[in-house]
Amino acid sequence: MFSFSVAFDPKQGIGINGRLPWHIKEELQLFKRNTLYKNILMGQTTYDSLPRKLVDRNIFVVSWEEGYQPEGVVVIKDLIQFLETHKDDKEEYIICGGASIYRQAYPYCKKAYVSFIKDEYKVDTHLDCFSINDWKIVEKVDYDKFVYCLLERKEDGTN
Repeated sequence: MFSFSVAFDPKQGIGINGRLPWHIKEELQLFKRNTLYKNILMGQTTYDSLPRKLVDRNIFVVSWEEGYQPEGVVVIKDLIQFLETHKDDKEEYIICGGASIYRQAYPYCKKAYVSFIKDEYKVDTHLDCFSINDWKIVEKVDYDKFVYCLLERKEDGTN
Protein backbone atom coordinates (compact mmCIF):
# COMPACT_ATOMS: atom_id res chain seq x y z
CA MET A 1 0.00 0.00 0.00
CA PHE A 2 1.19 3.49 -0.79
CA SER A 3 0.61 6.66 1.17
CA PHE A 4 2.29 10.04 1.14
CA SER A 5 3.54 12.55 3.66
CA VAL A 6 3.61 16.22 2.71
CA ALA A 7 3.46 19.71 4.15
CA PHE A 8 2.27 22.60 2.01
CA ASP A 9 1.26 26.22 2.37
CA PRO A 10 -2.18 27.68 1.45
CA LYS A 11 -1.23 27.72 -2.26
CA GLN A 12 0.03 24.12 -2.09
CA GLY A 13 3.65 25.26 -2.14
CA ILE A 14 6.05 22.56 -1.00
CA GLY A 15 9.55 23.81 -1.73
CA ILE A 16 12.01 26.42 -2.87
CA ASN A 17 15.38 25.66 -4.44
CA GLY A 18 14.97 21.97 -3.61
CA ARG A 19 14.39 22.57 0.11
CA LEU A 20 11.52 23.13 2.52
CA PRO A 21 10.63 26.84 2.73
CA TRP A 22 9.89 26.58 6.46
CA HIS A 23 11.39 25.03 9.56
CA ILE A 24 8.61 24.06 11.95
CA LYS A 25 9.92 21.82 14.71
CA GLU A 26 6.52 20.29 15.59
CA GLU A 27 5.89 19.42 11.95
CA LEU A 28 9.29 17.75 11.61
CA GLN A 29 8.63 15.75 14.79
CA LEU A 30 5.29 14.66 13.35
CA PHE A 31 7.01 13.53 10.14
CA LYS A 32 9.45 11.50 12.23
CA ARG A 33 6.66 9.91 14.26
CA ASN A 34 4.69 9.00 11.13
CA THR A 35 7.65 7.51 9.25
CA LEU A 36 9.77 5.87 11.95
CA TYR A 37 10.36 2.14 11.34
CA LYS A 38 8.50 2.32 8.03
CA ASN A 39 9.34 2.24 4.32
CA ILE A 40 9.83 5.70 2.85
CA LEU A 41 10.25 6.48 -0.82
CA MET A 42 11.59 9.68 -2.36
CA GLY A 43 13.41 11.01 -5.38
CA GLN A 44 17.18 11.39 -5.52
CA THR A 45 17.08 15.20 -5.29
CA THR A 46 14.95 15.02 -2.13
CA TYR A 47 17.19 12.37 -0.60
CA ASP A 48 20.38 14.26 -1.44
CA SER A 49 18.97 17.49 0.06
CA LEU A 50 18.34 15.97 3.50
CA PRO A 51 20.45 17.76 6.13
CA ARG A 52 21.20 14.38 7.73
CA LYS A 53 20.31 10.86 6.81
CA LEU A 54 17.09 9.45 8.23
CA VAL A 55 17.64 6.58 10.64
CA ASP A 56 15.37 3.70 11.61
CA ARG A 57 13.54 3.67 8.28
CA ASN A 58 13.79 1.55 5.14
CA ILE A 59 14.70 4.11 2.48
CA PHE A 60 13.86 3.72 -1.20
CA VAL A 61 15.24 6.34 -3.61
CA VAL A 62 14.17 6.81 -7.22
CA SER A 63 17.20 7.54 -9.39
CA TRP A 64 18.10 7.15 -13.04
CA GLU A 65 21.73 8.09 -12.41
CA GLU A 66 24.08 5.29 -13.38
CA GLY A 67 26.10 4.06 -10.40
CA TYR A 68 24.03 5.95 -7.80
CA GLN A 69 23.93 3.74 -4.70
CA PRO A 70 24.03 5.43 -1.28
CA GLU A 71 24.79 3.12 1.60
CA GLY A 72 21.72 1.61 3.24
CA VAL A 73 19.33 2.68 0.47
CA VAL A 74 17.35 0.66 -2.08
CA VAL A 75 17.60 2.43 -5.44
CA ILE A 76 14.57 2.23 -7.74
CA LYS A 77 15.21 2.76 -11.44
CA ASP A 78 11.57 2.48 -12.62
CA LEU A 79 9.06 4.15 -10.30
CA ILE A 80 5.91 3.12 -12.18
CA GLN A 81 6.99 -0.52 -12.26
CA PHE A 82 7.70 -0.35 -8.50
CA LEU A 83 4.28 1.24 -7.85
CA GLU A 84 2.50 -1.38 -9.95
CA THR A 85 4.40 -4.25 -8.31
CA HIS A 86 3.72 -3.11 -4.73
CA LYS A 87 0.31 -1.39 -4.97
CA ASP A 88 -1.52 -4.25 -3.26
CA ASP A 89 1.11 -4.96 -0.60
CA LYS A 90 -0.09 -4.88 3.00
CA GLU A 91 3.18 -3.19 3.95
CA GLU A 92 3.05 0.61 3.75
CA TYR A 93 5.39 2.69 1.58
CA ILE A 94 5.27 6.42 2.37
CA ILE A 95 6.03 8.79 -0.52
CA CYS A 96 8.07 11.77 0.74
CA GLY A 97 8.76 13.84 -2.39
CA GLY A 98 9.75 15.57 -4.50
CA ALA A 99 7.06 17.04 -6.70
CA SER A 100 7.60 14.69 -9.65
CA ILE A 101 7.49 11.62 -7.41
CA TYR A 102 4.31 12.87 -5.70
CA ARG A 103 2.65 13.43 -9.10
CA GLN A 104 3.50 9.96 -10.38
CA ALA A 105 2.62 8.15 -7.14
CA TYR A 106 -0.51 10.16 -6.24
CA PRO A 107 -3.01 7.86 -8.03
CA TYR A 108 -1.57 4.86 -6.14
CA CYS A 109 -1.84 6.39 -2.66
CA LYS A 110 -4.62 5.24 -0.34
CA LYS A 111 -3.63 7.31 2.71
CA ALA A 112 -2.03 10.71 3.28
CA TYR A 113 -0.30 12.44 6.18
CA VAL A 114 -0.79 16.12 5.36
CA SER A 115 0.33 19.23 7.22
CA PHE A 116 -1.51 22.32 5.99
CA ILE A 117 0.92 25.14 6.84
CA LYS A 118 -1.03 28.24 7.88
CA ASP A 119 1.32 30.94 6.55
CA GLU A 120 2.14 31.50 2.90
CA TYR A 121 5.79 31.16 1.85
CA LYS A 122 7.90 32.03 -1.15
CA VAL A 123 8.05 28.79 -3.15
CA ASP A 124 8.98 27.55 -6.59
CA THR A 125 7.46 24.07 -6.33
CA HIS A 126 3.80 23.15 -5.82
CA LEU A 127 1.86 19.96 -5.20
CA ASP A 128 -0.54 20.56 -8.06
CA CYS A 129 -1.88 16.99 -8.17
CA PHE A 130 -3.47 17.15 -4.70
CA SER A 131 -7.21 17.71 -4.32
CA ILE A 132 -8.86 17.53 -0.90
CA ASN A 133 -11.99 16.30 -2.72
CA ASP A 134 -10.24 12.95 -3.27
CA TRP A 135 -9.93 12.37 0.48
CA LYS A 136 -11.87 11.96 3.71
CA ILE A 137 -10.43 13.31 6.96
CA VAL A 138 -9.79 10.55 9.50
CA GLU A 139 -7.91 12.66 12.05
CA LYS A 140 -7.40 16.42 12.37
CA VAL A 141 -5.14 18.22 14.86
CA ASP A 142 -4.70 22.00 14.97
CA TYR A 143 -1.18 23.16 15.83
CA ASP A 144 0.03 26.74 16.18
CA LYS A 145 1.58 26.97 12.69
CA PHE A 146 -0.18 24.16 10.80
CA VAL A 147 -3.14 21.81 10.76
CA TYR A 148 -2.31 18.12 10.51
CA CYS A 149 -4.73 15.73 8.84
CA LEU A 150 -4.62 12.00 8.37
CA LEU A 151 -6.56 11.33 5.18
CA GLU A 152 -7.94 8.23 3.49
CA ARG A 153 -8.79 8.16 -0.19
CA LYS A 154 -12.50 8.24 -0.98
CA GLU A 155 -13.75 5.34 -3.05
CA ASP A 156 -14.57 7.76 -5.86
CA GLY A 157 -11.30 9.73 -5.51
CA THR A 158 -8.74 9.88 -8.31
CA ASN A 159 -7.01 6.52 -8.69
